[in-house]
Amino acid sequence: MNPKYQSWQDYQEAAAAVFRDLGCTADVNRTVSGARDTHEVDVYVTFRQFGQDCRWIVECKLWSRPVTKETVHALRSRAEDLGADRSVIFSESGFQAGARAAAQNTNILLQDSLEDFSKTARFHMRRVPLVVEEAQELDAPPVHKLPNRYRPHHLLKHDGRLFVANWGVPQAGNIAIVDPASRMIEGIIELDRYERPARDGRPPRILQHPPGNIAVADGKLFVGQVFSECVLAIDIDSQSIIKRIPIPGGGEGAVTVSPDSRHVYFASNRVPNLFVIDSATYDWQAIDYPPGGRGCLCILAHPSEPLIYLGIQRGGRPGNPSQPAGGPFLAVYDLAARSYAGELYLAEFDGRRTESVMPFCLTLDVEHRSLFVGMLQSMRGLCRTDELAQCILDVFSFEPNARNKRHRWVDPLSQVLYRDRLLSVNRNNRELVVLDKSAGCTEHAVYLGEAPNGPHSVTVFDDLAVVSYPEREGLIFLDLTAVA
Repeated sequence: MNPKYQSWQDYQEAAAAVFRDLGCTADVNRTVSGARDTHEVDVYVTFRQFGQDCRWIVECKLWSRPVTKETVHALRSRAEDLGADRSVIFSESGFQAGARAAAQNTNILLQDSLEDFSKTARFHMRRVPLVVEEAQELDAPPVHKLPNRYRPHHLLKHDGRLFVANWGVPQAGNIAIVDPASRMIEGIIELDRYERPARDGRPPRILQHPPGNIAVADGKLFVGQVFSECVLAIDIDSQSIIKRIPIPGGGEGAVTVSPDSRHVYFASNRVPNLFVIDSATYDWQAIDYPPGGRGCLCILAHPSEPLIYLGIQRGGRPGNPSQPAGGPFLAVYDLAARSYAGELYLAEFDGRRTESVMPFCLTLDVEHRSLFVGMLQSMRGLCRTDELAQCILDVFSFEPNARNKRHRWVDPLSQVLYRDRLLSVNRNNRELVVLDKSAGCTEHAVYLGEAPNGPHSVTVFDDLAVVSYPEREGLIFLDLTAVA
């Protein structure tokens, strides 16, 4: 028995994981009905290629002896009954000569090493298309679905490609690399696994850390890995994790990079610190938040000035002494001066109490030297501030539409500039709106379909907007020349 795998069950799970890494659906110990009989399949693999549904059946033989020709013959009969497109046998102990002869001129693939198969398949993997699914509602656009029910959250545009941070069902985490022009998946990067302790006599569960914010620096993808102790550095070319950077408080927070890619900035949501990470050596230094500040879910680096913007959830100090302290605020850190250049209180005060709102996303308008702050659970919607966070210049509010039946606010979770307009994903309204970025008036609103929690993020490639919609399990592509 190969010492790398502790049991035949472990070997099956490892084989299934390889196919899932390649963007397929893989079920272990699946009972499948054929034309004549019902069969127990070690790993049943399905995927879609060239518009067709493909089915593979996989046998995992963690034996101490080579596989015989009788095993190959039995698999060929089973594959024929099931109508499988291909069959695979993995055997770490090899195959007898008769088995190899029996597999010749058939659709049966014999593999001596699961690890070698994984490396070769990943290197030569054909790009996997996103699967288009029409909306059930006539006025909603179709969604391009990711495999295995992955739920896309954060989006990152880099070098003409789209990096998609996915959460899974019941809980998994990966980064999909998508070509937005062809709607093809070029790779899927799996994140670390961890064990959830047993509860109430139940066995422990092996889960994957989901990704938070993502950013690219020095040819590497940096991921704030939720529920973990680390920020990950991933080599984009090989799609492999090359460094786990232990951070006090763990990987829950927000990440951005310097314009020259020399530094990664990680704002923790667990401890009151901004971490400046060297993208080459992975050494870091911690910078305290302003006194009282705690919790951060959004961060942004200025493209030409040594300024870092932090949307901090709690601990702000109001300029008006009649208002209670402790609410959300915007902080601007000057890297050159090594001090905070500005703090702006963002809490809403109704005369009795401060509303429980928080900044969720930041978008810089370099042309007008201003910053858009998307506010969660806020009647304000978007706040436009000056570049140094001295004052709120404008408030762009949104009214709940007919599809928003439960909330007074719309939750603008993500914005991106498009020419002289601002695009905003308004989660509770289930919409993407196009705003005049100066006046703040809504020019167009595109309904994105009904699903729990609504859409999440938006980015733009030329005239193409891409919106992530977690509960619709995919991406929505919108031609902005037809919308805006």
